[in-house]
Amino acid sequence: MSTPRADRLCCWMVELAARALPARQRQRYALEFIAELYDMPRARQFGHSVRILGHAWQLRSALIDAGTISLGDLMTTTTPTRIPLRCRFGAHDSQPERNPENGATYRRCSRCGKDNTDDFGGGPLTGSGPMG
Repeated sequence: MSTPRADRLCCWMVELAARALPARQRQRYALEFIAELYDMPRARQFGHSVRILGHAWQLRSALIDAGTISLGDLMTTTTPTRIPLRCRFGAHDSQPERNPENGATYRRCSRCGKDNTDDFGGGPLTGSGPMG
């Protein structure tokens, strides 16, 4: 008897569906979705994966409404959810900023918020200093 296997494409689709879920629930649901694939014949895996992918946003809404996570948990990063097109191509609108802790000067994009220390010599951790 052969061991049951999940189709790679189906695994990819359910992992993609899990990415739409809140960060705290993402890994748990991805593992559950993949485990479901292993429990069914390969002929049914594709349809099941498409249905999971199609209902990912409804599941996300249900998790938020059920109170398992708060809307504040969704905003765990300081980066915007949509990066402007100019910034995607490296055309940042960099403005000079000063670090209040040590007074160092750096540049920050006013559109996407990306920091750029390369213009001012960088440092040992940025890879643009004498050691990098």
